[in-house]
Amino acid sequence: MKKLCLFLLALCLLVPLFAACDGSEDESKIEESVGSKDYVPETPVKDMGGKEFNVLCHDWGYNSTSILGYTGEIMYAEENPSSVDEAKKWVVDYVEAKYNCKIVGEKTATEPIPETIRQQVLAGSEDFEYDICFTGISSTAPLAIDGVIEDLNSISTIDLTKPWWDQNAVADLSIGNKVYFTCGAINTYDDQGTWCMLFNKNLKQELNIEEDFYQLVRDDKWTFDKFVEICTESNASFDSDGDNDQDELDNWAFGTETYNLYVHLVAAGQKIAQKDNNDLPYLTLSKETEATYTILQKTLEFYNNNNLVMIANGPIYGTKFPNHPWEETVHKAFIEGRELFYMCGLIHAASFRVMEDEFGILPIPKYYDTQDRYYHTVSQGNASCMCIPIGLSDTEDVGLIVSAIAEMSLQKVTPAYYDIQLKYRDSHDDESGEMLDIIFASRTFDLGAAFNWGSILAQYTAMTDNVASRFESVLTSAETKMQETLEYLDA
Repeated sequence: MKKLCLFLLALCLLVPLFAACDGSEDESKIEESVGSKDYVPETPVKDMGGKEFNVLCHDWGYNSTSILGYTGEIMYAEENPSSVDEAKKWVVDYVEAKYNCKIVGEKTATEPIPETIRQQVLAGSEDFEYDICFTGISSTAPLAIDGVIEDLNSISTIDLTKPWWDQNAVADLSIGNKVYFTCGAINTYDDQGTWCMLFNKNLKQELNIEEDFYQLVRDDKWTFDKFVEICTESNASFDSDGDNDQDELDNWAFGTETYNLYVHLVAAGQKIAQKDNNDLPYLTLSKETEATYTILQKTLEFYNNNNLVMIANGPIYGTKFPNHPWEETVHKAFIEGRELFYMCGLIHAASFRVMEDEFGILPIPKYYDTQDRYYHTVSQGNASCMCIPIGLSDTEDVGLIVSAIAEMSLQKVTPAYYDIQLKYRDSHDDESGEMLDIIFASRTFDLGAAFNWGSILAQYTAMTDNVASRFESVLTSAETKMQETLEYLDA
């Protein structure tokens, strides 16, 4: 009898352990977190036998004073965690428990991730150091040409049609129906690398600007012409320090950078490369030139107005502040309340919490008022995308873990990041949240900028007026490089 009692007691003690192993406790956590007992995860569950999956992520916040709070994709801060960090931890804990595995993350800014992946693959060992990688779009695209990253569509455990993948990214970044890198709920830095227009509410009021910027957006009247008109007529630019020299210490209507010449082109619905019916890219300028030249020329005319527009890395300030021109010019001016508009990535919004003034978020202005919608791009270098090295011994398992993290991130991380971090903490009004909905719904990705064939992107961001001649000098080379890419990818 005594032995029987001891056996029953031991059995009772083991029941919670069995419950944890079969995932019932985790299922309860899911039901509680997503607020619906009807939610059932779609990604199949597999016991990974304690296998470790290693994540490598570029550290965009390294040595930066304007990029704050970046903890890495999938990774999270354990000290003073934000709601996003807590959500990421929840996802990692859930996947580790559900799949009996370990997820280990590492950030790096000193070791180039593309070279790390190349060396890992070319070494020929199946015992890879990293299984999942996140770095910039322009850094990842060459890896596809080198043949060192997987076509994600070839991994049966990854379904890119699922809602936890950004369908705009999947469609835009595919080549011949192959997708080598993309983004979705699994990463947040693609959102932070999305471009927008910020404005200073206090300055708007002080300058007696009567237009409701948000209503202009709703009415499809937030156009490039209207934006230039406001900058020109607002008297926002003036010599505020009284030294008779309009410089980085004065007030400005608009703060920007040379990359934004390209962003305005995207906002017009244009791209460096379009795709044909076979999902193969072609250079836009090889078939049509007038729209591109017209948009760039008109944007350049505005940008070259040194009394209205401060260009961080342009001819003046790029030379004056060769190391950190953004922090010394446009970023500083906006924080100090001396800049009406600032065009940048959403990543900078966190650093503006120290501002005394209130700011709002707007879409990038349309170029034509007849456009069907707004268009937004992401930074080629400062927005993350995901790739998987080729040749892993357990690629299907890696795909399964990626899918599980992505699915549960959509349930847990996306609401925390989007609704709390962006809509309510970084922006200071409900209207900005509405604008963010428009911005994220209208994102577009450009293969021409991602692969940058023949270094053609530089021609879209150059400050010189000879638009037609400078493109003519690189177009043949760009087309040759693009064709080589298609041959490499067998597309």
